[in-house]
Amino acid sequence: MTADIKPIAAPQPTRKPLGEIFVERGLLTRASVDRLIAHAKSKNIRLGELLEVIGLVTPEELAEALAIQYRVRKIVDFAKYSYPANVLKLIPLEMAVKHSIFPLKLDDGRLGLAVADPTTEDLFAAIAAQHNVKLVLYVSTRLEINRAIARHYLGQTIAGPASKSILLVEDDQLSREMVAKILIRQGYAVETAIDGMDAFSKIFTLKPKLVITDKVMPKLGGYEFLFAIKNIPEFRYMPVILMTAAATPDEEKEALEKGFFDFVLKPVKEIGLLTRVKRAFASREALYGKTA
Repeated sequence: MTADIKPIAAPQPTRKPLGEIFVERGLLTRASVDRLIAHAKSKNIRLGELLEVIGLVTPEELAEALAIQYRVRKIVDFAKYSYPANVLKLIPLEMAVKHSIFPLKLDDGRLGLAVADPTTEDLFAAIAAQHNVKLVLYVSTRLEINRAIARHYLGQTIAGPASKSILLVEDDQLSREMVAKILIRQGYAVETAIDGMDAFSKIFTLKPKLVITDKVMPKLGGYEFLFAIKNIPEFRYMPVILMTAAATPDEEKEALEKGFFDFVLKPVKEIGLLTRVKRAFASREALYGKTA
């Protein structure tokens, strides 16, 4: 009787640490990388995300480093090409927006996928299993991916100046109408969206100067919506106010650290809302002037 012999899996190549790549490319010093890694661990976020958020590296530099780390190609300016409907259907709009991914091509059982974050391996495994394909990853910036999503899923482009307006994102109809009326009475131009996905589809054409968004919504919640738009240059510094039913000190801290300009408690009180809206517009005008 012979014993079962199981094949030994080939060892996976060791990936070079992201911080080491930035040091080798002269973008960061070893000391700064060590401090940033410690800070990222304390915040429970990845180093790449921290570097991009605080602006120590550009989105292009991060994409280049991730491409080196994961031994994949970097891809740019791909929104200008056409993509078959059957390929776009493989990645639903909600998934594309939430995870910053875009389907490039399907060829002989291989699906090319533009990704901003190649570390989400569970997601990629699920996509491969669902469609019975092998994924071929291409790293890109979130801006490039959002351009492709806007053009090929939504039929829109990311460009052009915006008029002074507010985009209000709230899934509850009564709350949405009440908040909109308060703002309109004060002379603000208000457009509404019923959830984060609806807001994402409208933001390219509306080009608002301020967004007010609920925290908990179907499809894309407030935090996910903020994450989806924060690397679009036109909207990167646009103030976003979070509406939440509860605001503990920890949640207040998290909201501000994630990039929200301010927050307002629900049920919304008129004075508190208008104070925060005026403060947001004043902050933007101080940075860019009244005509920006």
